[in-house]
Amino acid sequence: MIHQIAYISLSSTPLSPNLLGDIIDVSRRNNRRRGITSVLMYHDRLFFQVLEGSEEAVQCVYYEHILKDPRHSALSLVWDGMVDTRSFPQWTMEYAGPDKFDKHNPCVLPSSPAMEAVKSANCARNSVALELAKVVFRDT
Repeated sequence: MIHQIAYISLSSTPLSPNLLGDIIDVSRRNNRRRGITSVLMYHDRLFFQVLEGSEEAVQCVYYEHILKDPRHSALSLVWDGMVDTRSFPQWTMEYAGPDKFDKHNPCVLPSSPAMEAVKSANCARNSVALELAKVVFRDT
């Protein structure tokens, strides 16, 4: 079983592509060390992130780093639970905007205007993270 957390927050300030890239680079290094896989979506100052790995590693990243990060405001935990398999097994940390999400995920997810259903039968039945991503970016 894999522990998975998904949260939504507002960025304290708009992020430039360079700053977003720096955040992703640092997170990749840290997540690799901890055995965490993750996806970060960012659009109109809205963050949506899924973290997955051992319960200890995921809780540490969320409670010790993300909650204390001044770049986040109005942070809300929307999923905290166990799943059978990782939703993002190849990603130590990846950015996937609503227009890019389906290009990198083995579970085909349509771009934001058409986000109505997971189309691939190969998706894990308990892929809560994918369902949350659809809801968050449905009308962006």
